[in-house]
Amino acid sequence: MRPLTVPLLLALGLCGCSRPEPVQPRGPVGDLPPAYPRSAITDPATVRAIQVLEAMVARLQDPDRQPLYSAVEIMPPTRTVLPYGVGRYEQQVRLPVILTTGLGWGKLDSAARETQVRKIHADCLAVLQREGCKLPLTLTVQEPRGWQVAWLNDANPGKTIFVGDGDE
Repeated sequence: MRPLTVPLLLALGLCGCSRPEPVQPRGPVGDLPPAYPRSAITDPATVRAIQVLEAMVARLQDPDRQPLYSAVEIMPPTRTVLPYGVGRYEQQVRLPVILTTGLGWGKLDSAARETQVRKIHADCLAVLQREGCKLPLTLTVQEPRGWQVAWLNDANPGKTIFVGDGDE
């Protein structure tokens, strides 16, 4: 059986030594759409509202003139699952607005942070309404490392909005 083993091992070894053919792209690489296309936002009122929101958030500063938010990202409208009872959920198409905290955020105490988040949520809703955008808003505040700080769909005064912000 030994004479049969050597040729079999040699055949198996040679099969694994060939180089695979490189896969050629199907079309020009420059024609690929972005992963999250802004072109998915086709409503002109929503596009105008997004431009106003981005400018408004960029102007927000603390008393020392440090920016409260370092970035604002407004995603295309997406289905959001909302709890409305024990074990029951509802889906709504909402406009996700994600704010990344800036240098001024760290200087605010918990009460000022909550006031700021509720105010920016109300301001965003006012801009959406003024520009004629009919979508409800989901506001998320995160740290630069991506940790979620606050999440707000509706500004109910008694409802907690902070996931955790590092305060004692």
